[in-house]
Amino acid sequence: MIQFSLLTLKQLIKDRTFIIIFSLILVFSLVPLFSSFSMRQSQEVGITMAISLNSFILLLLSILGGMATLWKDIERKQVYTLLSFPISRSNYFLGRFLGCTMLLLTVCIINFSISVIAIKICASMYKSRLPILWENIAISFLFSFFKYTLLLAIGFLFASFSTSFFMPLFITIGTYIGGNSIQSIYEYVMRDESSNYSLFFKLVIKFIYYILPNFSSFDFTVYAAYALKIDLISLSYTSCYFIIYLLIVLSLSCIIFTKRDLI
Repeated sequence: MIQFSLLTLKQLIKDRTFIIIFSLILVFSLVPLFSSFSMRQSQEVGITMAISLNSFILLLLSILGGMATLWKDIERKQVYTLLSFPISRSNYFLGRFLGCTMLLLTVCIINFSISVIAIKICASMYKSRLPILWENIAISFLFSFFKYTLLLAIGFLFASFSTSFFMPLFITIGTYIGGNSIQSIYEYVMRDESSNYSLFFKLVIKFIYYILPNFSSFDFTVYAAYALKIDLISLSYTSCYFIIYLLIVLSLSCIIFTKRDLI
């Protein structure tokens, strides 16, 4: 499975979609320029922009670069050739996913390395009263990687049974939007002041809240930009949430793909 993952990684690197998305890394060079417009908060804005740009690149890679890999194999009938080798369907599926995950991790590390330079330039423009907590920035990048790995797994889940590229694409995008907003919606609906909502509506929101991935819990941008203390308990909780949710999604995906009729 590891060799198949490396093969997937090589194929993705040569793909035109990846090259186009990866070229966005050049935008990091503009971070100091745009942060200079913020007057006395060039450091904070620079950190925020670097994290946001990394998040945007990983988003595109997880949706367009990663999820499309499985669909291309099935659409171009390459899956039959690949499965003719002594490899099970589940190993093939996990190998594809692991290869895409390795790509996300590699790009995330590159983005972080470039961001360090960009942030230092931003910090030199105007002396901020806040220190630069590199560990917070690293945590923010790491959990962005976790977030989009989870989104990638969800895309693979829908691609495991879909015969169309657009269906899993739009569902994954919808899941991303819903996962980023469900926390605030849940808190608003469940608060005491919202008694005008029916019990059924609250139950529906509560059900969606527990089904959708809570992507907002992976966002540590504010902690990185303003040097706030990150609670270790919160980190542990989010990490466990990521692992459990990922294992459930991948297990379900493997079961569906194993039972799928590819003819």
